[in-house]
Amino acid sequence: MKQRLLMCSPETFDVNYEINPWMQGQVGRIDQTAAVGQWQRLQRLLAALAEVEVMPGDIAWPDLVFTANAGLPLPAERTFILSSFRHPERQGEQAVNRRWFEARGWRCVALAPGTCFEGAGDALLDSRGRLFIADGLRTDRAAADQIGEYFKGPIQSLRLVDPHFYHLDTCFCPLADGYALYLPAAFDGAGEQALRQAFGERLIALTPEEGRLFCANAVNIDHVVIMNEPTPRLALILKAAGFSVVATPLTEFMKSGGSAKCLTLRIA
Repeated sequence: MKQRLLMCSPETFDVNYEINPWMQGQVGRIDQTAAVGQWQRLQRLLAALAEVEVMPGDIAWPDLVFTANAGLPLPAERTFILSSFRHPERQGEQAVNRRWFEARGWRCVALAPGTCFEGAGDALLDSRGRLFIADGLRTDRAAADQIGEYFKGPIQSLRLVDPHFYHLDTCFCPLADGYALYLPAAFDGAGEQALRQAFGERLIALTPEEGRLFCANAVNIDHVVIMNEPTPRLALILKAAGFSVVATPLTEFMKSGGSAKCLTLRIA
């Protein structure tokens, strides 16, 4: 069965505010034509490997294009755990996402009032069915316990410490066959140790350059890894592990702090 991914039409994407370090100095500097072209190329690459649904954008919420942040889908239960965004600039996205999912038969639930949780940007499943949830920057530690009421598999909390890597999917990418990419400096000592224990020799450490290129913010479908720009070093490592790497420029979205994974949400 093919994966199913959700994307959001990019025509209303822009940088209108600064809520992470990548956005600083980028307000009003998005090349809309280039952004649409980059998004369309990513969508074509993904559509060749998976089923892709596209929800409409909303000019009031320019970051809606980053569907990974919409929430955490639990497809077997047809339940969608809605994000509760930390920054007011994104909080209106919750109602838009709720309408889209409820219209398609999902049961939407929200965490307790006052608990910040930023969806599959901070909650990632690995190939063994373990759920890794970040806290420290956008998502609260309390979110993991509340998500445990719905997700019955193992959950591992990881603390993020670098505001440049404010979501887990900017610095950690589980891959097929028990592999994972991660940026060591993005985690506290306990988090890094937890990842080493979880993945062992199949944990691939990224360099600072690869972190800046958003190599961890990749989409993995079977043994294909799609990312903004792999370094030659990383491409060789992934090839040796049995993966093929597809590069597709996403520089306009990186101005907002997102790349391939941020632009997608796996819903099945």
